[in-house]
Amino acid sequence: MASEEHITEESPQLPIAPSGVRDAARAEIDRLDAFVDGLSLEDWKKRSAVKEWSIGEVVAHLNLALALYRRILGAAAKGRGSGKLWKAFGDFTKKAAPAGVPIFNTLNSAVPRLIGGALSPEVVKGQFAASARGLRESLDQIGPNDYTRPVHFMGRPWPLSFFLAAIVNELAVHGWDMMSTLDSDAHLSAAARDVLPWFYFGGTDFMFQRPAGFAATIQVKLQDPSAEMWWAIRGDEITTGVGEDVKSDATITGETGTFVLVLAGRIGVDDAIRTTSISAEGEEELARSFLGAWRIL
Repeated sequence: MASEEHITEESPQLPIAPSGVRDAARAEIDRLDAFVDGLSLEDWKKRSAVKEWSIGEVVAHLNLALALYRRILGAAAKGRGSGKLWKAFGDFTKKAAPAGVPIFNTLNSAVPRLIGGALSPEVVKGQFAASARGLRESLDQIGPNDYTRPVHFMGRPWPLSFFLAAIVNELAVHGWDMMSTLDSDAHLSAAARDVLPWFYFGGTDFMFQRPAGFAATIQVKLQDPSAEMWWAIRGDEITTGVGEDVKSDATITGETGTFVLVLAGRIGVDDAIRTTSISAEGEEELARSFLGAWRIL
C-alpha cells in the first residue's frame, strides 16, 4: 500500500526516467511561454481546437492551471501531498472530471471566458509569463527523492513523477489546441512524444472507458519515437505490458504524436486511419473501438 511519505507499490511505473518527465514538463512550459508571447491580437481572438474557447481563453485557462500545478508540486515536495486538503482535491477531480477534456477544464471551464473578457491580452500574457516562471522554479526544485512522493487526484495517490506526466499532457494537448489553429502542420513536441504514450499507458485504469462487451489483446507499435506496448482486456480485468505480445487480436501502428492526439480526442479515429497516420492489422474494428474508448481527464 502507499505510505503517507512515498509511494512504492500499487502505482504506475512508467518506463521512462522521472527526471525525463520533469524535463519534458519544463520544455513544454518554455515552448508555450514563447508561443503565447508571440501571439498577435488577431491570433488571440481565433477559435482554438477546444470548441468553446478562443486561443486567448485557452491561455487564460492554462494560466490558472499553472498556478494550481505550482501549489500541488510545492505541497508534494514538502511531503504534504497526502494532506486532507489534497485528498479532498483528489476526490473532487474523480467525481467532477468529464469525458473528453483535460482534467482541470472541469474546475474552471467558465473562468477563462470571464477572464478573457475582463482583462486585456497583454495583461493575461503577462500573467502567463509570471505563472510559467513560477512553475519552472518549482520544477527545478524537484529532486530524485521527490519523484515517489504522493499527489492525490482521481481519487487516489499517484507518484509525483506520474503527476508530472499529467502536467506534460495538459500543456502539450492545449498547446496543440492553440497551435493547430494557426498552423495546419502543428505537432506535439519531441519531449511530449517521449512521455505521453506512457502517460496514457500508466493511467489506463481511469482513462480507458471499456466499451460494453469489449474483449481483446491490443498491440501498439509507434514510431518517432519508437515505443511498443500492449493491453489485454477481459471483462473488468486489464493487463498491460511493455514490448510485444504475440497473441494480439489487433495491432495498431503509426506515428506517436498522432496516436496521442487520437487518444486525447483531438484527431478522429477515422481521420487518422484514412490518412494512414495510424493503421490497424488483424481485427480492425477492435482496434477502432480501442482507439475511440479513451477519455482524457
